[in-house]
Amino acid sequence: MNILVGLEIVKELFSLTDEQLFDRYHFDLLVRRAFGLMDINEHILAQRTFYYFRSSLAEHELLTGENLMMQVFTDNRDETIQELGLKTGLQRTDSTMIGANIKKMSRLMLFHKVLSNFVIDLIKMDILISEEIQKLLKDDEDGFAYRLKKEDVLSKTKEIGEYIYFLTIEHKLNSDVKELKSYKDAERLLKEQCNIDKSKLELKKSKDIDSSSMQNPADGDATYKKKNNKEYRGYAAHATETCDKENPIQVITDIDLVKNNEDDAKILSGKIKDLEEKTGLETIIGDGAFASDDVRNECKENNVNLVTSAIRGRPAVDNESENILTSRDFNIDEDTGEMKCCPDGVEPRSQKATEKSLIANFNPKICMECNKKDICPAFSSGKLSRIVIDERRKWLDERHELLKTKEYRELCNLRPPVEGLMEKIKPKYLSGRTLFRGLEKVKNRMILKAIGANFRRYKRYRVDLLDNFMKKIYLYIKIIFCNVRLTLQA
Repeated sequence: MNILVGLEIVKELFSLTDEQLFDRYHFDLLVRRAFGLMDINEHILAQRTFYYFRSSLAEHELLTGENLMMQVFTDNRDETIQELGLKTGLQRTDSTMIGANIKKMSRLMLFHKVLSNFVIDLIKMDILISEEIQKLLKDDEDGFAYRLKKEDVLSKTKEIGEYIYFLTIEHKLNSDVKELKSYKDAERLLKEQCNIDKSKLELKKSKDIDSSSMQNPADGDATYKKKNNKEYRGYAAHATETCDKENPIQVITDIDLVKNNEDDAKILSGKIKDLEEKTGLETIIGDGAFASDDVRNECKENNVNLVTSAIRGRPAVDNESENILTSRDFNIDEDTGEMKCCPDGVEPRSQKATEKSLIANFNPKICMECNKKDICPAFSSGKLSRIVIDERRKWLDERHELLKTKEYRELCNLRPPVEGLMEKIKPKYLSGRTLFRGLEKVKNRMILKAIGANFRRYKRYRVDLLDNFMKKIYLYIKIIFCNVRLTLQA
């Protein structure tokens, strides 16, 4: 069992294919020695054993909900923290896109591929398929799309959709057909891409199609996201590591993989409590994508300080002299919660204060003539001038002020190195795409990469300790020889 788990870690640590991994295991003496195997004929493994092991792990997780690879990760993490006495109160987090091992498909190609897969399975079950459909599928999706004129793409997509709908209706009472993956893919495609009313099919507009829709039937878990004008199809890996300057090494404390259309802040909010309980998290550092009400509330409930290098909806503060007013500049009575006056000394003409918020209205004519109107956070128009101060506004303005302080900026400066971790866990083959398909399988790859990264850091630390020890021994020996020589000369 230890060898099988170790092989998985080595595979991800050195970005090996299964064939390369087994070649090294059987014929590389250094690799075999790392596993404690001194005889080259000892513990010979077949690749099939390896695949059965992976299948058993997946089946165990399906039945129990327990990810055994994650257990290996947490055990290794906790042992390293305890052995080296690492400080875990200060941690940083980030995420990176992981490309799915699928071909980028246009809408037409997707419809064609789903129909083709379904028809192939039906033919295997000796079910007759009409000549019209077989003629449509004479070429694969690439060849079919290549030969079409641009103006015919929409009509052909709809035509294929109608064939898919016809086949699903025709075989919906066949229990064997309904168990086919291709049938389920066909039903999903119709639901996500089409509107069907009284057996009449219409294609949805592009803007109405959700980003979680099927991108390629080869990997139904992969989702779509557009970020910084770049398109991604696949997943997002989230990782957290320690970042205390006094630590001899930093360790990864958490690793996860989710669909890439899930919000970064939502993922972090679900992890704060667990990180605080299991690793002693006190301060979490991230970029602006992790600043949200949910994260803020979770941090508050678990006594965790949230540090973000930027704030959603605000440009980063470039210098301490930036002269922008915030809600903290308004004069508010601490006892009643009511506003006394604005930063320019003007009293509100009406206001409403509750436990959660304060709404203050000012004379719009006075606000329009104010010399601070361009830097004031109050909304102002010809008929209305109002500021709403709630918990979120207070938190944002507090962070806006903190970004100007040296101490807060020093904490923010601890965040950038986590981007190096993101580069470590991103697959090195296929331009950042994983070789595996399916959320759970790819997630295990990320866990194994995190285990390997922690192991590599620990090993480097131990080697450096040994090097320093040997250097000291060499220095002591040199001093002794020098003293002996001086004694003999005397």
